[in-house]
Amino acid sequence: MASILIVDDEPQVARALGRLLRRSGFEVEMAASGEEALAKIGAFVPDVVISDFRMPGMDGAQLLAEVKKRLPLALRLILSGHADLRSILSSINEGEICRFLSKPWDDREILALLQKLLAERELLAILYQPFRALPAEAFQQESKLVVRLQRPGLPFSTEQIVSLISKFTGVLEQSQLDLVGGLLERHAGRISFVADVGASQQLTLEIPVEAPLAAGLAP
Repeated sequence: MASILIVDDEPQVARALGRLLRRSGFEVEMAASGEEALAKIGAFVPDVVISDFRMPGMDGAQLLAEVKKRLPLALRLILSGHADLRSILSSINEGEICRFLSKPWDDREILALLQKLLAERELLAILYQPFRALPAEAFQQESKLVVRLQRPGLPFSTEQIVSLISKFTGVLEQSQLDLVGGLLERHAGRISFVADVGASQQLTLEIPVEAPLAAGLAP
């Protein structure tokens, strides 16, 4: 059973969404502010955090950026009106937020999207596993699953990059490689390793996935 933390300073909104998710089999906790949400994380470790954007004190984007640091594999969704979309887009593009959900929401669409994202999250966890002891981050960004390794210093050498890619492919079991390969085959995609050359060492692994299910929910 997946667990969801709902963060909204409007109690009626949080209760309505909570009822929908509980009826669908999710474990649900609620918080009325970003500060309260962060205080709850630890005793309650959510698979998904759904936050309002406009809240007193810490806004939704700031909250989800902090959630990403503490829980790299947690899904992070903003629930807000379309008037806020422009302010939210930069956080989506940076991978701080996985998806934008519009108010008012459609029950069937939000449940379908959550199921899709949770399935992708399972794959993201597999991709992240070989690198978790390194300075790595993992996130879902629009139509990609991304694992990024970055640390200060000189750029990765060719030998380091080859070693990291070998580490990824060597650690995965055959069943996991089949899962990745099946996903890429269905979407005519491929695994993409991008090594940045510049002031920092960064290697990015990207896996294409389907575009968001509901256009009305996507940025």
